[in-house]
Amino acid sequence: MDGFLKFSISVQNRRKSRMGYSMEHHLDAVFRALDLVFERQVVTEHGNTADFLFPGAAAYHDADYPEERLTMLASKSSLKDRWRQVLPEANRIWPKHLATLEPSISLAQTDQMQAERVQLVIPRPIHETFQDEQRDWLMTISDFATLVRDRQR
Repeated sequence: MDGFLKFSISVQNRRKSRMGYSMEHHLDAVFRALDLVFERQVVTEHGNTADFLFPGAAAYHDADYPEERLTMLASKSSLKDRWRQVLPEANRIWPKHLATLEPSISLAQTDQMQAERVQLVIPRPIHETFQDEQRDWLMTISDFATLVRDRQR
């Protein structure tokens, strides 16, 4: 029985990993189509890695590069309490942006994210699963792309 459970968990973890990589690849394709300047999987401080860093590692590690022109985006297909993992990524950048496909996150959870300066970036159709008081705060992928484009001018 233990062997079966171990195998089952292994299969589930591989599936989740593929889903996360797939989401990153889709975001990568969108950002490239929009001609945004970025790098993926950039190592920042203490071995932490940002999924997407705009405009990239060289700008991030250049102490003279203006912090207000830097943007980071973490990508998580589902959240639970995993959203806190983005807090130590890219210490120079606030707020942190977090793309997810997770619908209807609790009001308490989005309140905690706001308090920690983590901005959710969610495809517009998923916004409808959130409460009215949460929707004004959510960003769409388009909103995020506009923010990055404005910072890259």
